[in-house]
Amino acid sequence: MKLDLHTHTTFSDGDLEIYGNVRKALDFDLDGIAITDHDTIDSWQVIDGNEYPIMVIKGVELSTYYKNSSVHVLGYYLNDGGDYQELDEILKQIRQERLERLEKIISLLKPLGIELSKEEILKEAHGAVARPHVAKAIIKKYPELHLSIDDVFDQYIGNDAPAYVPVNNFQTEDAIALLKRNHCLVVIAHPLLIKKVDYKELFQFDIDGIEGFYNYSFDVEEDVVRVGDEYHILVTGGSDYHGPITRDSMGNAYVEDERAKVFLKKINLTSRM
Repeated sequence: MKLDLHTHTTFSDGDLEIYGNVRKALDFDLDGIAITDHDTIDSWQVIDGNEYPIMVIKGVELSTYYKNSSVHVLGYYLNDGGDYQELDEILKQIRQERLERLEKIISLLKPLGIELSKEEILKEAHGAVARPHVAKAIIKKYPELHLSIDDVFDQYIGNDAPAYVPVNNFQTEDAIALLKRNHCLVVIAHPLLIKKVDYKELFQFDIDGIEGFYNYSFDVEEDVVRVGDEYHILVTGGSDYHGPITRDSMGNAYVEDERAKVFLKKINLTSRM
């Protein structure tokens, strides 16, 4: 059994709808995927209303901060019938903040010779707007610059670039507590991408696991998995797939066999094994 527990769709900054991700997963003989769009659970109702040839798991990825360091937190619905209305309402507020952030990015791009309207960027977004939508709009409007997505981030909107604007100031501890209150399993995403702090500091909070299988080198991956096992928490895995245009990483990372079965048991999907 193989599960990719970290994928994105057009509900946030992915290129494909849910069925597109499912078809891609089938190409790699995956048994299931999680839809973990940024700061939105709008996909959950769609997942509940459709049948898929593989398991499609309800998830979300929250952008948070711990000691001024960016930390992404994954939540997976426990399938226990629990209510998640509070989570949905807070995520709607966060998406509104993203629109306000978009205006700031537009104003910072203008002195750099990049003039975009909000409407041009929103055409690239079917759900929660994020920086990849800005990048796509720039590439489309300025083909003569011959920019890739990575180029746009490096030169304009990446974390150390001149038009960077932080997404929000959602504290990691608060996000974890929110997910827990709203019937979610909590996993720290790609912990080795966390800068400035040791990701093990986050173990003081009420987390359930860490993403050990990611797009790391093998020796680094082994170290993260070892840490997860030493602390007796779940070790999950996922590709962080965003689609064929943005990040075509499906099949690069997943959780399998006994670890996959343990994860499914934790979110009450053992009947699908």
